[in-house]
Amino acid sequence: MKKVTLSLLALFTAVLSLSAQDSANRIQTTHIANILDNYRSLNNYFTATGFRPVGNTVGSPYLYDDWGRLSIDSMENKPVKHSMVYDANLDLEKNTLIIRAASEGKAYTPESRYIQAFHLVKNDVAAHFVNVDIDGRLQFVQQLAAGKYSLVKAVKVKFERANFVDKGVTQTGHNYDEYKRSYTYFLLKDGIPTKVSLKRKSFLSAVEKDPAAAAAAKKFLDSNDASFDEQTAAGLVNAINQ
Repeated sequence: MKKVTLSLLALFTAVLSLSAQDSANRIQTTHIANILDNYRSLNNYFTATGFRPVGNTVGSPYLYDDWGRLSIDSMENKPVKHSMVYDANLDLEKNTLIIRAASEGKAYTPESRYIQAFHLVKNDVAAHFVNVDIDGRLQFVQQLAAGKYSLVKAVKVKFERANFVDKGVTQTGHNYDEYKRSYTYFLLKDGIPTKVSLKRKSFLSAVEKDPAAAAAAKKFLDSNDASFDEQTAAGLVNAINQ
């Protein structure tokens, strides 16, 4: 009889614990929604019917040419277990999130200063972003590898108007507007970014003061003679973190 009573008590305690956890998750999800939606009271709505280039414009300032699916991974320095999922996109030029509103054809820029990490999914491919202080300014950068060392990519978008000039004998420029992207890579350790380039020597130099990391990096590079691109760089950082 005593064993049965103890078993029932344990079951009751477990149910209460799960109920409390579920309640806490719902509170956290609602809190996230309230923070993200904060700017709605400021009528921060705008028309967003699509993100595809207009006319003969080449390139785009947006991450996607349509809506992706946004989930928050960390907010107010706390991991988020159950995020609301939004239709969203990322304005790479302004470094701001855009969330689709309930009103047809409308969107808004949410309150995002408390967000440390989020990810967007499009066509079953996830892109992870973290909020990093680079040169004294917080900005969302794409996370390519995570762990003790993290590899992130910052993007800068520059808009160039059509500048075609026909001088008869010679022609210069182009007859279309264009959004040009340039990328800068950083290796993060303890939140401190170190600028790196997509070159083997650059990464080896960045970890040379960490003997274990340097050894792991050299071992990885010795066994990988492929061109050192973004994917290889992410693989190197993952190898260092193992």
